[in-house]
Amino acid sequence: MKDGKTFIELKGIVKLFPGVRALGGVSFDIREGEVHSLCGENGAGKSTLIKVMTGAHARDEGQYLIDGEEVNFKSTQEAIAKGVSCVYQELSMAPQQDVAHNLFIGNLPMKGGLVDHKALYQKTEEVLEELEMTISPKAIAGELSVGQQQMIEIGRALTRNARLIIMDEPSSSLSEAETETLFKIIKKLTDKNIAVVYISHKLDEVMYLSDRITVIRDGENICTMDKDATTQDELITHMIGRPLEKQYPEKTGRSQGEVVLDVQNLTGEKFQDVSFQVHAGEVVGFFGLVGAGRSEIMRGIFGVDHTKGGSATVEGKKVATGNPVAAINAGVGFCTEDRKKEGLALHLSILLNSTIVKLPKLSKLGVINRKKQGEDADKYVTAMRTKTPSITQLVGNLSGGNQQKVVLAKWLTMEPRLLIVDEPTRGIDVGSKAEIYEIINDLAKQGMAIIVVSSEIEEILGVCDSVITIFEGKKTAQLPINSQLTSETVLACSIGKQNVIDAVTKGGATA
Repeated sequence: MKDGKTFIELKGIVKLFPGVRALGGVSFDIREGEVHSLCGENGAGKSTLIKVMTGAHARDEGQYLIDGEEVNFKSTQEAIAKGVSCVYQELSMAPQQDVAHNLFIGNLPMKGGLVDHKALYQKTEEVLEELEMTISPKAIAGELSVGQQQMIEIGRALTRNARLIIMDEPSSSLSEAETETLFKIIKKLTDKNIAVVYISHKLDEVMYLSDRITVIRDGENICTMDKDATTQDELITHMIGRPLEKQYPEKTGRSQGEVVLDVQNLTGEKFQDVSFQVHAGEVVGFFGLVGAGRSEIMRGIFGVDHTKGGSATVEGKKVATGNPVAAINAGVGFCTEDRKKEGLALHLSILLNSTIVKLPKLSKLGVINRKKQGEDADKYVTAMRTKTPSITQLVGNLSGGNQQKVVLAKWLTMEPRLLIVDEPTRGIDVGSKAEIYEIINDLAKQGMAIIVVSSEIEEILGVCDSVITIFEGKKTAQLPINSQLTSETVLACSIGKQNVIDAVTKGGATA
């Protein structure tokens, strides 16, 4: 446990929005050189607190002290000047600029009134080396993977001589290797007496990294604990206000019916000769490392991306490549992994987001049946226990877990035969995760065919009936999920370990 000098103190921080008390008197301190994790459910107030700390929001009450002196930041630049930087979950890259300009944006080395490009690229090389990234400083940022962009965001904070770096869900888009690098970077930072506020729904990471943990619930801090003085179960209880009975639902009551989806030798830009079937009432998981081609396969099935060969049929009806409308008409729903950019219209209401796919069926001669539209939206708000004052609430104002429920509702209103869910719980708190798992389980019991794509092995094992592993765009194995299947076996098949793949194939799984 780090016992450094107190750097930041928050005393009774209150933030009010019209009709909402987002923060109700939050108090805790941050010490130099410590990893202080901030935990809480979606909507607990963590994001608002970050924005107060970084100058994006002004507090309404309370004190914010740095080195014992009160500060009142009017902008994020003022916070950065005081040594407070944040790596937000939502990336803020300039996609057309190169890596170097993204790393030093707002902080470019100058010489004679002009950008010193020699110094810029030399400094960028040094930062990339520290990040253990083997990319060119002149690589275009928009052409990097999401994980690489996330690492560049972290690198940007390193260039600003920060005394505190706030990391909001930093590992959500990182591969296992990139996450290990992130942990090394955090260790280097704390060794330099730089404090890190770590925010993550991955509680195993919180328990591994933290010196202390502060829990926020309903805008108030519940407790601050030394990591070594608590357990993950106790942490969950503090976060949701009750013990979590079980994270994954019982799979009893699910029975497989006829084949709904039949994929044969499907080939695209990043995957080759993929074949599998999904039956009614079955949940099939897809697991692979970042970049393996999991999401691309789903985009090919749904018609978002063009395929080069093979076929996908839904209840015997072929889905045309590059035609999402044909997939929808065939009864396919697709919850993409990026709910904010591809799954939702954040500036529109729950009502419109929930029913947008079904609007053609709700309309006659161009006139929408408003009564039926409202009934459909209300139905799924109730069924999914979505936390909102009304269906007219803008989706952008909801927590991540509730946004994910709206994405699901959008597709469920059309009553699909096949539902594809890519990263269903990314960035979602533990309580909302359990609710999403229960929804998936209930849909399978009702006879829906479901595909779950996830980068979390435990999630796949807890929710699915079988798992298909993908390595470098190819299916390596299909494994029935039972008490004998281990996460180590799934991981080995997903990184192409041929001896394991051969063993599970001979043992009865299909490859």
